[in-house]
Amino acid sequence: SIAGYEANLLDDLTGCIPPYDKFIMPGPKDPQGVVDRIKRETGLDCAIVDVNDKSHYLGLSILAISNDDMKSVVERAVLDNPSGNGVEQTPLVLI
Repeated sequence: SIAGYEANLLDDLTGCIPPYDKFIMPGPKDPQGVVDRIKRETGLDCAIVDVNDKSHYLGLSILAISNDDMKSVVERAVLDNPSGNGVEQTPLVLI
């Protein structure tokens, strides 16, 4: 919490493919803008969520969501990290 929100989103090297396996990856830029655009262009609710294999005890972060009423649904659906945390890269999860 001292370094701020963006520092918490930094990802390590273990799930990266070359040439990104030599860098620390920052979190997404403007996540709320992205989910708002997806909602506007598709009519589908959307969330961008930071989840990993430790989410059960460290928690997960909803970075942006198009419908606040869906927060608990999204949290329950992705808490177990259903798409993995390694070579999957940045998976899309449809709920």
